[in-house]
Amino acid sequence: MPNDAQYTVEPLNPAKHRRDAFDCGVEVLNEFLRTRARKEMEAGTSACFVIVPANDPKQVAGYYTLSAATISRTALPESVTKKLPRYTDFPATLLGRLARDLQFKGQQIGDRLMASVLHRAVAASKEVASWAIVTDPKGDRAREYYESFGFQSLTANRQFLTMSQAVEWISAR
Repeated sequence: MPNDAQYTVEPLNPAKHRRDAFDCGVEVLNEFLRTRARKEMEAGTSACFVIVPANDPKQVAGYYTLSAATISRTALPESVTKKLPRYTDFPATLLGRLARDLQFKGQQIGDRLMASVLHRAVAASKEVASWAIVTDPKGDRAREYYESFGFQSLTANRQFLTMSQAVEWISAR
């Protein structure tokens, strides 16, 4: 992506990053970053990563969270499960939240965050097995956004992208 050097994706550091100024236009996502992200990181229930501009590394332009999840074999299409071991559940990485500050609209922050998600999830899956990335989009716009990266429906409220598809996406870039 153009101008990647203008931004850095790094783990949330509550002592460094200005979370109170973040506004993505969705209060529940703003509030999560301000009040819950640190607590969830400390509890070990999710990891939060922020994208910051190089010229203001304390400003949060966007963020995402990752945590462990599973996918039930019964939720997957038979065409997919034919090629998999006969496990009841498969390990997955949950993309729990992804948001971009309104000030950064039009600067490809969402795409930069998604590229970071895919790279980080693929790298982690080589250390601790994870077969896919799952997400629970809130609304049609979010669903369409994830579909643009290759995510497909798993259930009415969940989408998935296999790690092999994520690797293909990364290789194509």
